Amino acid sequence: MNRLVRLAAVAALALCPSVSAQAQETPARQYTPEQIDRLIVHAQSGSAVIRPQAAERLARIGKPAADRLLAMAGTSLGELALLGPSLIEVLGRFDDPRFRALLWPAMEDAEFPWRPAVSRSLAHRPLPAEWGRLQGFLEDPIAPVRLATLDALALLSSDGDAARAVPFEPLAVARLTDENDVVRRRAAVLLDGRGHSRALLWLLEDLQRTDTYFDLPTGEAARYAAANALQALDIELAGFEAYLPPTTETNQAALGSLKERLLTRARASEAKLPDATRALVPRTVPAIARVGGPVEGARLGLLLKSCRRGDYYLRWTDDDQLIIGYGNPARVKLPEGTTRRLMAAADTAQEANPGKVYWGRPGCDMESFRMPRVGQPDARLQQLILSKDERPAPDLRPAALSTLGAAMAASIPTDDVLDASDPRTRELAQRVRGAFASIGGPVAPR
Repeated sequence: MNRLVRLAAVAALALCPSVSAQAQETPARQYTPEQIDRLIVHAQSGSAVIRPQAAERLARIGKPAADRLLAMAGTSLGELALLGPSLIEVLGRFDDPRFRALLWPAMEDAEFPWRPAVSRSLAHRPLPAEWGRLQGFLEDPIAPVRLATLDALALLSSDGDAARAVPFEPLAVARLTDENDVVRRRAAVLLDGRGHSRALLWLLEDLQRTDTYFDLPTGEAARYAAANALQALDIELAGFEAYLPPTTETNQAALGSLKERLLTRARASEAKLPDATRALVPRTVPAIARVGGPVEGARLGLLLKSCRRGDYYLRWTDDDQLIIGYGNPARVKLPEGTTRRLMAAADTAQEANPGKVYWGRPGCDMESFRMPRVGQPDARLQQLILSKDERPAPDLRPAALSTLGAAMAASIPTDDVLDASDPRTRELAQRVRGAFASIGGPVAPR
C-alpha cells in the first residue's frame, strides 16, 4: 500500500510541475501571481497527496502567498472556511499576526468545520500570551484539537517561562486518561521527554491490544502506532512485530524484554526528578488505557464521526449491553429487550429503503449504522452509511434511519446512571444527539 501511495505521488508530481520537488523550487521572489494561484487551486482541490504539498509550498513562498491568502480569507468565518483545511493548516507558518486574528475566532466557534486544521495551525508557533486561551481546548470534544493543543502547550512550556500558574506536566498527565488513544500516546511521549518515562508503559499496553470495532482493526492500529512512537524515541522493540498478534511466542518474549527495559528507563528518569513530581505519573495504567477483553454478541452498531462534535463508537449486544468506545470500552447494562427493540427498528429502516446503503457525498461527517440484514440474523452485519462534507445537508438522513437513530440515542441511560468520571460516558446521550444533528440533522422523536 505504501508503495502504491508513493507511485501515486510521483505520478501526480509529474503531471503538476508547479508542485515539484523542493530542490527544484523557484526562488520565492520569482513566483508570479499566476503561479501562486495555481498552487492555491492544488491545495484546495488536488488529490490527497497533492493538497498538503501545495499548501507547504505556499508557506515557504512567504509574503506574496500570505497576501494572496489574506485577500481570499476575507473578513468572515464563512470566507475563511472556503480556503479549505490544507490551506488553513499552514496559515500559522507565515508568522503573520493577521492570520492569528482570523484563526482564533474560528478556533472558538464550535460550528467552524475545519477546527482540527485551525488548531494545528495555531500550534505551529504558539505565543506565550495564548497559554490560558489554549489550555481550555484540552477538553475539546474533537480529539485532533486536543492533540494539537497538547503539542502547542508543550512547545510553549519549553521556553522556560516560570510565571505560568499551571505547569505543563500535570496537564499532560490528565490526558493519559483521554478517551482517545492517539491523545493518550502523545501525552505519554511528551511526558517521557520531561523525565516522566513511566508514561511509556501506556505504549507498552497498546502493544498488547487485539480489539476491534466490528471489522475495524483498532487494536492492530494501536500496536503499529505505539511501536512507531517507541522507535521514534530510539527504543529497540526487542523483535516485536506489530502485524502479529501479541500472543505469539516471539512477541510475548519481546514484550517481556521491553517491559524490563521501560521500567529501568522509568526508574532512572524518576531518580532525577524533584521529590514533589516524582510520582506525578500513576504507578499503574488506568482502566481506560488497559487492554480490554473481546466484545461478544454485538448485534447493532453506530459509528458517528462529526467534524464538529467528535467521534462515537457504540455497540448494542444480544445480552442488552451498551458498549461505548473501543480498546477497553465502557460497558453499561440496559433494560432487558433493548437490543431486540432496536433490531426491529433497524429492520424497518432497511425495509423502507430497500437496497439502499449509502446517502450523501464523501466528507468529514459520517453516520455508519451496522445491523443484520432483514431475515438473516446470523449473516455478517451490513452498513448503512450517511456522509457529507462541511456543507449542511438537512435532508440527508431518511426518515426511517432518523427514527432508528432516535431510538438508539434514547436507549443510552441517563447521566445519573452512567459513570460521570469516565469521559466516554459523561453526558453521552446529549453528545450523541449533538453529533446526529451536526451530520444529518436532529433525529426524530421516538
